[in-house]
Amino acid sequence: MENNQASLNPNSLNQARFRYLEPSAIEDPFSFVNAFCEQEAELYYLKRDVLDLVKTAYSYREEFFAGTSRSYAYSQIQLVKTVEILYVLQCTTLDLNPGNVRRYKNKYSCLSREEMKEPRVFLNDFFAFHSLDEWHELIDELLIHAYKEWDEGLFDNIPEPFKVMAYFEKLTEAIFLVHEIQRLKESYPKASGEVAEPG
Repeated sequence: MENNQASLNPNSLNQARFRYLEPSAIEDPFSFVNAFCEQEAELYYLKRDVLDLVKTAYSYREEFFAGTSRSYAYSQIQLVKTVEILYVLQCTTLDLNPGNVRRYKNKYSCLSREEMKEPRVFLNDFFAFHSLDEWHELIDELLIHAYKEWDEGLFDNIPEPFKVMAYFEKLTEAIFLVHEIQRLKESYPKASGEVAEPG
């Protein structure tokens, strides 16, 4: 079984401020990903809840849904955890390549074929679009606007709502893709050779 201890880029992680990650999660990110994907979240519901949060935050004087949901704060916490652990993975040298994996349990309809073959393609793009601190700030603003605690200025502060939604949809898929890849590679050690054809 391969070593899941993270070989970290100290320049990136020493300066990072995490809200929810314990040092153990930073040292062994796959353990955190496994627990999150197996005990705390399901892909369909995580994606739905994150999109509900974003859509409601961007709506103004109209109701996307039946009132403001009390679960937005919980959705925000899950979103921040996902951003943080994927940031840790992006800063490591851990192998995220799917190898010979051919089929997945979940359907990954938002990630491109290239991103599925190499999850770091998406992670690099995600954190080039915004830094970890900028994602924290954006997610905080989404929660505030979802609860309608500010005026309609979200479009001024955070333009491109559809781009933001697309990034978050891919983000929710990315954490589950990484989870599936690692679990399959643990179960089938020979699945670490060739690049996968997404199923």
